Amino acid sequence: MNPNQKKALAVFVLFLIVDLVAVGCGLVVSALGGDQLKGVAAGGGAWAILMAIGVPLIALFDFKDDRYAPQPPSGGSHGTQLPYPHPTETHVA
Repeated sequence: MNPNQKKALAVFVLFLIVDLVAVGCGLVVSALGGDQLKGVAAGGGAWAILMAIGVPLIALFDFKDDRYAPQPPSGGSHGTQLPYPHPTETHVA
């Protein structure tokens, strides 16, 4: 995966977790006797705060590229000839 895909996946996972926590927070407030407006406000506030903390935390991480770069062919090992003489070769005229 390239770094942008990794970062997008991390933000997506954060979004899913924060949604679950916000819904849970709203349900707890409603279950404790608050009206629906207070439950929605608590869930929305929890969502906003957690996203405001989570996205900058994800941005702090340095995501590396884990794809392999193509290896250049090694000269001389498969019958290929180098365009210049090897330093250990001696040419007698």
